[in-house]
Amino acid sequence: MTARKRVLVAGGTNFDIIVQSERLPEEHEKLRGGEYAALPGGSAANTALGLARQGCEVRLVSAVGDDALGRLCLDDLRAGGVDTSLARVDASARTSMAIVLSSGDCKRMMTFAGADREQAVGAVAERDVRDVDHVHVVGEPTPALTRLVDLAHRAGRSVSVEWNGRDMSRLARGASLSFMNADEAARLPDAVLEDPAASARRRAELISGDVILTMGSRGAVWASPHGELFQEPTVRVEPVDRTGGGDAFNAGVIAGWLSGDPPGTCLRRGLDAALHVITKIGAHP
Repeated sequence: MTARKRVLVAGGTNFDIIVQSERLPEEHEKLRGGEYAALPGGSAANTALGLARQGCEVRLVSAVGDDALGRLCLDDLRAGGVDTSLARVDASARTSMAIVLSSGDCKRMMTFAGADREQAVGAVAERDVRDVDHVHVVGEPTPALTRLVDLAHRAGRSVSVEWNGRDMSRLARGASLSFMNADEAARLPDAVLEDPAASARRRAELISGDVILTMGSRGAVWASPHGELFQEPTVRVEPVDRTGGGDAFNAGVIAGWLSGDPPGTCLRRGLDAALHVITKIGAHP
């Protein structure tokens, strides 16, 4: 029997309020929304849950406030099979929150900072990293997150990085996998605007690591630093809410890669996981 892969995920946890709305309200207008959901979220927390559902053993490094929303988030993670022993409960801060206006094919988001996860990430010890097979990081390239990635490299553990609209080149160099979407790739220097796949290949060469790029209804591509390119189509659906879709995709790809699946199979696992999320409002990965 193959041992379950152990993954350490570091990044944000927050509480999401998701409302279906085709547009923003005008001044003084009371706009009636569609369906809504209020539930735990956050990119790292979503990915951790997705990895647990993909059969991995997962520990989350994050932070919540010492409040009702923070307790809901941690209870949800534990119920989903995620080890939260490295998550910090900050008595001096509230739990971070996100308000999402979703119209199916797009979303608008407002985030509200709460408990600072820097202390939790900074407290990760070398033994914590050696206890896992893989480290996945989400967030800004802060000193604490950079230290964690360096610890993983020194311990010989593989690393994956979610770019999430930021320039994560410092952390991505030497990492095994980098995740971004086509819009994020288009904003990077030297992007090939008319060809997202070419942008992914160029970025893979620059950071000497594999780049996985999601392209919405066009599926996803996997670019290696050696010039190889793998593309996988997706099933065309009418999305209900895209919140968490990318996190679910990342979890499926990472789990497949850790299992030794080829790139095409990894992409398929990620795309199928994302489809499960975006066809519902407020669905967990």
